[in-house]
Parts: sequence; C-alpha cells; structure tokens
Amino acid sequence: IYASEAGTVIRAESGWNGGYGNVIEVDHGNGLVTLYAHNKELYVKKGDSVTRGQNIAWMGNTGRVYGATGIHIHFEVRVNGVKKNPLLYLQ
Repeated sequence: IYASEAGTVIRAESGWNGGYGNVIEVDHGNGLVTLYAHNKELYVKKGDSVTRGQNIAWMGNTGRVYGATGIHIHFEVRVNGVKKNPLLYLQ
C-alpha cells in the first residue's frame, strides 16, 4: 500500500479498530485525511512524515472482512471529517 499524497501519519494501529483491522490514517493538511484499512503489516507509526508513493503498509484482511472480499485495501478520503468519493481526489 502506498501513500496517496504527502502528509503526517495521525493513526497507525494494529488490532480490531472498529472493524478496520490494522489501520493507518494520514493527514494531508487543509482538512484532507486518507485512511488505509485491513492491512497485514504497518510500515509507519504515528507522527511519521510520508511522501506520495511511499510504501506504508502490506495489504491484508484484518478486521471485519467477510467472504469473497478477502485480501484488499479499504481506502477512504475524508474532508473535514466527511467521507468523500475517492475517485474525485485521485489522479
């Protein structure tokens, strides 16, 4: 899993985490935060600075993952705490 943009890791936690499993959140400034969930391994910790394209995790199936979804990344984009369609932010 690669960071979608430069920023600061504000969460890097292993465990259940409300169903997200091993999860990372990166603050990109201006209210923009990305979340990467269900990871097998985390390569960053809270407070780390990351660059766009930096390897931050290994994809997995931790947390609430059922049936055919298997190993995958749960990716979210939030603006001021509101979930947005990630396709509007990817280039």
